[in-house]
Amino acid sequence: MEVKIINLNTQVRIYSVDTSAFYNEREIQLHQRLNKNYRYRSRLKALKDRETQSSDKLERYLVYTSRRIRKIKDHLYALFSEHKGIRQLRPEAFRLKSQISVFESTLTRTLGIKQDQLSEDIIIVQTYFFDILEDLIKDGFFYQDEKYICFTASAGQIRTKKTVFIKEKVFNQHSLSLMCGLTVDRINELGGVNINKYLAYLALCNSATEQWDDFDISKVIVVDDMETLVHSTVDFIDDKTYEITRREMDIAIEHTDGCGMILPRKSKKNMMVRLPWIKGLLVPFPFDKFIREQNQKAGRNNYGVIKDIYGVEHDVIKERIEVIFTKSQFKMWKYYSSWEQYQDFFVRYGCQAGKCNEEEDDINDAKLNYQMLQTLTDVTDQELMKLSEKTRYKINNVGSDRRTMLKILGVTDSNTNKNYLQQALEIYPELLNDTYSKEILKQVKRSMVKHAKAGKIDVSGKYTFISPDLYAFCEYLFLGNKSPKGLLANGDVFCSLYQDGEKLDCLRSPHLYREHAVRRNVIDKEMKRWFVTPALYTSCHDPISKILMFDNDGDKALVCNDKTLVEVAERNMKGICPLYYKMAKADAEMIDSTSTYKGLIAAYTGGNIGMISNDITKIWNSDNVNLDIIKMLCMENNFVIDYAKTLYKPVRPHSKKKLITDYTKAKVPYFFIQAKDKKVKNVSEPNNSTVNRLGRLIKNPKINFKAANIGQFDYKVLLSSKEAKVKLDDDVINTYIELDQKKHFMMKGTLEDSKTADDVIIYRHIRNVLSNKGYSINQVVDMLIIHLYQNNNSSFKTTLWSSFGDIIVENLKRNIDMGLDKGYMQCEVCGVRVEATINVKKYCSPCSIKIEKERWKIRKRKQRNKQKMSRNETSS
Repeated sequence: MEVKIINLNTQVRIYSVDTSAFYNEREIQLHQRLNKNYRYRSRLKALKDRETQSSDKLERYLVYTSRRIRKIKDHLYALFSEHKGIRQLRPEAFRLKSQISVFESTLTRTLGIKQDQLSEDIIIVQTYFFDILEDLIKDGFFYQDEKYICFTASAGQIRTKKTVFIKEKVFNQHSLSLMCGLTVDRINELGGVNINKYLAYLALCNSATEQWDDFDISKVIVVDDMETLVHSTVDFIDDKTYEITRREMDIAIEHTDGCGMILPRKSKKNMMVRLPWIKGLLVPFPFDKFIREQNQKAGRNNYGVIKDIYGVEHDVIKERIEVIFTKSQFKMWKYYSSWEQYQDFFVRYGCQAGKCNEEEDDINDAKLNYQMLQTLTDVTDQELMKLSEKTRYKINNVGSDRRTMLKILGVTDSNTNKNYLQQALEIYPELLNDTYSKEILKQVKRSMVKHAKAGKIDVSGKYTFISPDLYAFCEYLFLGNKSPKGLLANGDVFCSLYQDGEKLDCLRSPHLYREHAVRRNVIDKEMKRWFVTPALYTSCHDPISKILMFDNDGDKALVCNDKTLVEVAERNMKGICPLYYKMAKADAEMIDSTSTYKGLIAAYTGGNIGMISNDITKIWNSDNVNLDIIKMLCMENNFVIDYAKTLYKPVRPHSKKKLITDYTKAKVPYFFIQAKDKKVKNVSEPNNSTVNRLGRLIKNPKINFKAANIGQFDYKVLLSSKEAKVKLDDDVINTYIELDQKKHFMMKGTLEDSKTADDVIIYRHIRNVLSNKGYSINQVVDMLIIHLYQNNNSSFKTTLWSSFGDIIVENLKRNIDMGLDKGYMQCEVCGVRVEATINVKKYCSPCSIKIEKERWKIRKRKQRNKQKMSRNETSS
């Protein structure tokens, strides 16, 4: 059962189609035949899986069908190559199933797409056949007499083979704003660019962002990054021979890679930002205070004068600079003659700055994952029981009391984006007594058990942004000290989420090698003056960035103070040092349709990091863990990640190829049944690896709804009025039932039409259909509530809450006249709502009397025991 509740909030709608939407008639016919044979082969494979003994007849049918599929595909490819002219997007491809919702971005704001508006200005195309994509990129395509051209593809879209196309006339109208004054011709005149980097940087405008309204480009500069040499022992891997040698060496580390500074008076929170060609993390740091204090100490007044990346001097105090970006954040800096030119273009063409991933007010405790656990290969069962204690407690107490149930359902202060059901539960916790809430809790509990068996367990730890020592950066920048001391020594970190002197296990995903950086948390008065956010601040003398493989452009670390985890991590990290290898760089090239197509094909076919990650997991969970093989695979993984930009991947030498294959030819580990929904036949036998053992220790007890402090649920408070007299219309109810039953087909599509519509679109469609039945929206909701809550007491109400949740929440706010905001509270024992007075903080009067009697009995018992002990001592 699907229990995800959708908020119909600040999003816009666009179309997403696949390459089959551009077929001509002959290609469509052949594609339909291909799909028919695919379906037939799938049924044959399903029959084969069910057969206990192999069937020669079934095998012959499978072979014959596979040959037929290959023949049809060859014919289809031949048709693709014969196609002439610009392709047309078929109008019938634009259906409900091909609509998706996307969050507001600089792109949608620049194009003037309003909230909830369906726009045809941009179209996403998913690639199944590269020949079609080649046509679309080189020639564009037409839809209703409008020409569309290739715009960009973000890193996330590249992973799913998706490309963004835009109306040519719309792009021409807004290109200078989206590209901050640059043009393709200008970039080509200056020597071109790495095409996939260009596409990724152009895609920054497509990131989900909130507009940064008070951003002032005149109070911003860009400076060089802080790079220093850090001495460390490393395992150096030669990408040609795969030989691994342990070396002591000086490593050049760009500590500010992706990180800049913003004055705390402009923002007290860490946040990621997006501007044309600029991206990364801004960390609040009082660099103006640093300048003033250094000037005062030295008795001078020029420490705030620095050069930008173009060699122009700026007086940070006099110019009232608020934001300092670093060169690593300004991706296309070399295509501008000066920072002043960028600033001029930014204002002239109405460019925008956007904020995203702003730091939360409350940072929730996090979970470990199987990658982080599997690298700890000597954990005892006792230690696993300690590590999983919180998770097992939650599983065992899902229905124990109101607070636990609300927390499990995400009704917490730290959840600032509650869906409609969560908002309703916050107002009216009695809703927990409804069958639907209990059904969701059952689903959540099943999910908790499944995830826990796959290594996803609660831990005393939090995800927080990673920041370099910005005090050291200011020494580097303003004092000219190229070997700054900073505030943090090697092996120390600062994280205000934890106490001074605590040992912290610092982790990051993806976690492939043994990457547990155990560091000492140092909190002192001086550091607290400068490090003003909950980020994990790291030392410029520490190779921690090479251990965890992070940049500072918005990467987050999981920082844990769990004593058991820290002890196990320290034990397993003995003798482990960072991996080091020389990464490749690609040359620039001219931007045109041919290079764009070649670049995207390279990105789409460059390799599968998921396969390498799974191969590493196989070794960690084998009975014979070989660290050297894992090191080689980690190197390959990082080259594959960068392949789209570098077009270089190492080739396994013959001597290593068989060795690696011998370790990776096994099936994935047993716990992948839970982690990746694998079937038993596709996984290895359960062994005693860390995560497999954890799976055996996690039990699945029957849920027991024993909470007594929920209170009485009255469905009438969900209606437009508690006194509403509702008359049901069979047409409304039957239409709702029909749409509810069909929604999964609308969302998932079919084998002929593999496009997946966005859930939000489907629920909005259901709302629109029911709202056009001749009744007000409140009347429709009242009918559905009577049908689902009174007449049927249904356990399945996802469609109601996802389509009309906002209406029900408003009804609750109006109907609950004894809410917390009106001076009432729920008794912690029985759940009854009572007036919250100074004397009554947690309990109603009857429960308060009972509790006081119990406490009195306990006090008396203690008194008697004390007197008895006293008499015994006297007599002895």
